[in-house]
Amino acid sequence: MFLDTLTQMLPFLALGALGVATLGVALGALRSARRSEQLGEDRFELLRDQGERLELMREERRTLTEELGHERRVRLEAQRKVERLMREHPHLELERELQRITEELELEREGRLHNHSERQRLTEVLEAERLARSEDRRQARREIERLEREVQGLVEEVGWLSDEQQGSSKASKGLWGKLFGAKDR
Repeated sequence: MFLDTLTQMLPFLALGALGVATLGVALGALRSARRSEQLGEDRFELLRDQGERLELMREERRTLTEELGHERRVRLEAQRKVERLMREHPHLELERELQRITEELELEREGRLHNHSERQRLTEVLEAERLARSEDRRQARREIERLEREVQGLVEEVGWLSDEQQGSSKASKGLWGKLFGAKDR
């Protein structure tokens, strides 16, 4: 009885499971479609912003090109005026050349002054190093002399000890010789 009811309900349960699975797939597809739609809208916004920036950059480029052209025209006009003035007043060219030479001479003089001061500074540094080296040499000589005196003192002390030791050695040989009947050489 329970089995009969179950076997009769089995097709309906399979249809219900199939319907639930279909509903799950449909919900997944809906979510995916919404994500794709959102990504598409975001991309469209990004492209629109980039298009606006591109248009602004084109406008800025056009403005800069116009300004550059205007500056070129002004510079050419100024050059023509200078050339015209030079033809009309040749002494201006000489004054300009004199000013340029004066500026060059001033720069050269400043360079020489700088070189001279640098040379003086280096001379002072070298003199200080020379004095330091000579002081180091004097100290080294004093130290060498002190060490030589110490070595000489040690040599004399060792010689004195050696003499004493030889004297005591002879005395002990003589004593042993007397005790054992040997003759002292």
